[in-house]
Amino acid sequence: MDEEDHTRIVPCKCYCFLAFLLGFVALFSFFALVLWGASRSQKPRIVMGTIRFDNFIIQAGTDASLVPTDMATTNSTVRFTYRNRGTFFGIHVTADPFQLSYSQLTLASGDLHNFYQPRSSSRTVSVAVVGNKVPLYGGGPTLTAAPAAGGKGQQQASAKVASVPMVLRTTLHSRAYVLGALVKPKFTLAVECRVLMNPNKQNKPISLRNACHYS
Repeated sequence: MDEEDHTRIVPCKCYCFLAFLLGFVALFSFFALVLWGASRSQKPRIVMGTIRFDNFIIQAGTDASLVPTDMATTNSTVRFTYRNRGTFFGIHVTADPFQLSYSQLTLASGDLHNFYQPRSSSRTVSVAVVGNKVPLYGGGPTLTAAPAAGGKGQQQASAKVASVPMVLRTTLHSRAYVLGALVKPKFTLAVECRVLMNPNKQNKPISLRNACHYS
């Protein structure tokens, strides 16, 4: 084999390897695109369940700069159901703080503990949403704490306390790792629920199923 034939064989091998490499990349990209499209059609399902107010107290106090004002203390628990409808991938779930507000005032907040949801499974998640002595500066509802359940006099006093309309907001972020770090679709869902804090229903779950807007 002379030198001219040798120079012809080497480029031929290079072209074959390059064609194989390009074909592999194209096939892998197509496969990844199919997986991405399939995963996008299997969005997780999130349904807000209930909120329970363990207590809601407004009392006189002072803020950090010793300015007299009413202070609100809230202790509540939010429950919702998270379902991963994906049949071939798990999901890592995080969320923005759950915030409970009255008008423009944030009365309580709580953080979701990040979790991993396996494929084709669901769970019920609880989040503590609390606020301790939040200054109202005259902008909060004018009511006092409902007394604990007890005698007739306590029940009558509780009935005189006005209900407080509140808004519960959060945004949940779901990340699926379908093909390692190459295919990782993200699902984001903003939730806003209209809640009526009724002092007569403290320590009782309040349904959120028809009170929430998802976007």
